[in-house]
Amino acid sequence: RDEGPPKEIQDVRDNSKDGEYWEALARVIPKRTLKLWDALGAALLEYHKVLTRRSELFSEAAALQQQNS
Repeated sequence: RDEGPPKEIQDVRDNSKDGEYWEALARVIPKRTLKLWDALGAALLEYHKVLTRRSELFSEAAALQQQNS
């Protein structure tokens, strides 16, 4: 009697396009966008430095104002 395909035969996944898939996945975000994000990151670091320095100066000014009163 016929019971279908033999149990020894297993489905084999076709991995011939795996390389293309991973290459494409590595380029999901365009280089132009990555450059923009890098530039924004650098600008935010500079802005943080400016704000930190401004905070220090504000504290110094407050201390001088206290001394002068």
